[in-house]
Amino acid sequence: GAQYQNTWMYIIHEMEDAVADCRAGDLTANDKGVKAIDEAWVFWAGSLEGTEGTGNGVQMYALAEKRAANFATQDHGKAVVNRKVLDNINVMRSYLKTGLCNAAALTISTVVSQMTVPLIQGTIRYAYHGDSAVQSGDLKKGRAEGWAFLAAALPQINACDSGVAAMLRSNMEYGVANPMAAGYKAVVQQLQSVYTCLGFTCADVGAYAVDGEVVAHLQACATPKVSTRIARYAPESDVSEHAKIDLDQLKMETTTDAFDWAAAKKVYAEGENSPKSGTMRTLRGFSTATKDGQPKLAGQKYFDMYRTYWNSATYADDFVMQGLDKTGIFASASDSDAGDNKARAEIAN
Repeated sequence: GAQYQNTWMYIIHEMEDAVADCRAGDLTANDKGVKAIDEAWVFWAGSLEGTEGTGNGVQMYALAEKRAANFATQDHGKAVVNRKVLDNINVMRSYLKTGLCNAAALTISTVVSQMTVPLIQGTIRYAYHGDSAVQSGDLKKGRAEGWAFLAAALPQINACDSGVAAMLRSNMEYGVANPMAAGYKAVVQQLQSVYTCLGFTCADVGAYAVDGEVVAHLQACATPKVSTRIARYAPESDVSEHAKIDLDQLKMETTTDAFDWAAAKKVYAEGENSPKSGTMRTLRGFSTATKDGQPKLAGQKYFDMYRTYWNSATYADDFVMQGLDKTGIFASASDSDAGDNKARAEIAN
């Protein structure tokens, strides 16, 4: 736990601290964040790796090397994760030295995603070695290792999908009554379902092999690809149905321009073109969606800023519905007044 919980989180602190020093504009504060970013890397690598990272270390750098060998995620014999973490730490340092504090801040999530990959690889490895359906003997040590890896990533997984987190915990928490009851295949499938949310791909994790043979059901998964670029962007997941939300927006514009308020409200509230898990994604839902009884966007900087200013968690929906329902600022509007109708259309859109 000391390595995957304490040190792992403190590395993130060093990156956050580097950005804070940069934003403070105090050149004497850890050399404008550069000292803090140096500390982030050395806590990741440690002193035992030597000048070229070829020593016998015990920090996350060493773990990444071990897991890369297990999962065939090496490049010229070195862990791709370590290269990506180092590359992004160097990018952050460059931003900090030139005062690009916000750019440095945006790099942190990329680093954290790569820092999480060895934890996921460790979870997969020990889900397999802790499954009594395919292993024999005393499995306590392997199950403890599996729980140590999973516990270090579990809060992130829970933020992506609380159901997945609960399933994984019920199977892998050390001391549960029926460890790995669902089997390693099901556990790994659940893990794979949150890769995109966690910020990495199937290729980043790789395929788990024992004695050179890839374990059944633990080959690298396939991250969905979208062949069609969207406004010059090439998605790495299938978001084609998400993109069709603009068809709902287009219909809202045409129906409000025609002053057909019922039709506009229907497409806004019910959706027509962007399927989502057996139902329809809606423009209204972007504002009104909840999670665990709270606004889905609660706790996010800009949403909280806007919610506080407007004193409403559904401030965006409130604004739109004034135009559609002729309420609020349009309570006294006339249905026969073209100017009032045009104004309602602009507010609704």
